[in-house]
Amino acid sequence: MKLIIGFIVVFISTLAFAQPRDLTPSKRSKAFGKRDFRALSGVGLQMQLGATYLMTNRKNELIEATHANNDFVGNYMHDQFGKPGVYGEIGLMHFPKNRSKLSLRLKTVLVSYYDWGIGFKYFRGGENVSINNTGTNNSSINEFRLDHGNVYARFSLHKNIHFKKNRGRDKTNFFLDNSLGINVDYRLLDQPAPTSSVNYSPLHVQLHYGLGVGFKLKRGAYLIPGVRLPLLGYQSTNTLGTVIGKPSLHWFSSRYWPIMFHVKYMFVFEKKSKGCATGITNEQDKNTQRNR
Repeated sequence: MKLIIGFIVVFISTLAFAQPRDLTPSKRSKAFGKRDFRALSGVGLQMQLGATYLMTNRKNELIEATHANNDFVGNYMHDQFGKPGVYGEIGLMHFPKNRSKLSLRLKTVLVSYYDWGIGFKYFRGGENVSINNTGTNNSSINEFRLDHGNVYARFSLHKNIHFKKNRGRDKTNFFLDNSLGINVDYRLLDQPAPTSSVNYSPLHVQLHYGLGVGFKLKRGAYLIPGVRLPLLGYQSTNTLGTVIGKPSLHWFSSRYWPIMFHVKYMFVFEKKSKGCATGITNEQDKNTQRNR
């Protein structure tokens, strides 16, 4: 995990500021005092670095219990908690070459871009179990730690909402980035749940939603801080069987809802020139470039 995080930090620091869909030089746009005439492709590199957190139900229920086999008469309470973790990801982003018929009919861009990546997540949390034996007048608190590290693959579709200057056609340099996607995780680092308690399977799948605020650094380069959280999930457990629908992870006696806070950096590769560059030839191409 340290190698992944170190690689991403070094890579970001060594890259020059290098856009979500304006891939052609603008008459108005200037970068450091001069216009940018680079020919950009529809593919770029995307990197993410951020924090993870496990949300839990903070309402703790006091459970009365009697166990004849060990002469226990009293109550106990599970106090689940989450702690900050970390994650890193690297992958590619792609601008669609053509707009769909539905997009043209609705006169809007449905998919601004799509991206995918592979990475590593580190989750931290656990439960404190308070036990009060009224029969022997003894009490104790036991802590059970959750430390899980997952490798994962992710794919997301993004829809950008751009803001305009003075109600005109010119766009500001920031936008809202909405995404909907799927991630497949496999747990490599494991802190097993206590015996006879719930433990979710290493392999699990989630449908997630993301929201970020994007900043255009210059043509071809963007910085997007945001948050991503699961909406639906698929997992199997050792005691509950297969669980479909719930996005939270079942561990011990509680459920943990993973949330990821990220800073994403994207830049578009330059297009390799093959002879003279061709101009925009039809109205669809003009609209597509304008919405980038």
